[in-house]
Amino acid sequence: MENKEPKFTIGEFGKRAKISVRTLRFYEELGLLVPEQQNSAGHRLYGLAELMKLQKIQALKFIGYSLQEIKNIMENENETNALSQLEKYLPLQHKLLLEKRNELNRAIEAIERVQYIMKDGKPITWTVLSSLLFQIEHEEDQIEWVKEYFSDDIANQFFALPKEQRQQMDVEMLEWLAKVKDLMNRGVSPQSPEAFHLIIEVTEMATKHIDNKEELAEQLEKAQELLDPDMADFKFPTFLTVEEEAYLLEIGEAMEALYGEDEE
Repeated sequence: MENKEPKFTIGEFGKRAKISVRTLRFYEELGLLVPEQQNSAGHRLYGLAELMKLQKIQALKFIGYSLQEIKNIMENENETNALSQLEKYLPLQHKLLLEKRNELNRAIEAIERVQYIMKDGKPITWTVLSSLLFQIEHEEDQIEWVKEYFSDDIANQFFALPKEQRQQMDVEMLEWLAKVKDLMNRGVSPQSPEAFHLIIEVTEMATKHIDNKEELAEQLEKAQELLDPDMADFKFPTFLTVEEEAYLLEIGEAMEALYGEDEE
């Protein structure tokens, strides 16, 4: 007796293939998986051919192809041409997945750094959080910007810090920020030695991982001369409020005036 290929209704097929009926109906609407046979009640029947198509859809979906891209590949009736088309686009898909992986890694790092700060008990605001997340999300852009104005050696020393040191720097920055807020709340003059120490402290904090600080100072001076005025005026998210920025600017101007007099 001839063995007949088993056929299943959409519900039965879904259970066996471990896929929801809703997804199967969606694939049918898109024209991705449309069974050709029906039973006497008019219900579509799924068999081995549909299972093979479903496996192909799931395989391509697993490596990141969109459903529309999968449909374009599967509509190519010649299997050799379809595989050739797939081979042609695999390098691009590989690149997109690597970018997605890097994006996920940055998101994971962001979560870990925020968790570290909160676990340490340091006060954190949305201003601080937005700045931290922005810096992590756009780190590659920042690296390119730094390399445009500084040597590769200096740039690498800024960004090649291990995770533990970055987390510690986040904590130190919040401690410094708390001092800024404290001085402002107490009405400490921007011309005072206590205020001057704030600038010295943050400068040391930002440059302590740089080996040649004289080289950094020279490159920083050149960078300020070359910096596009439009970029200089553009505001990226920072740890500081507008008032805190203004206060620190006053301190910097006071220090510049004082040390300028000393040089004369």
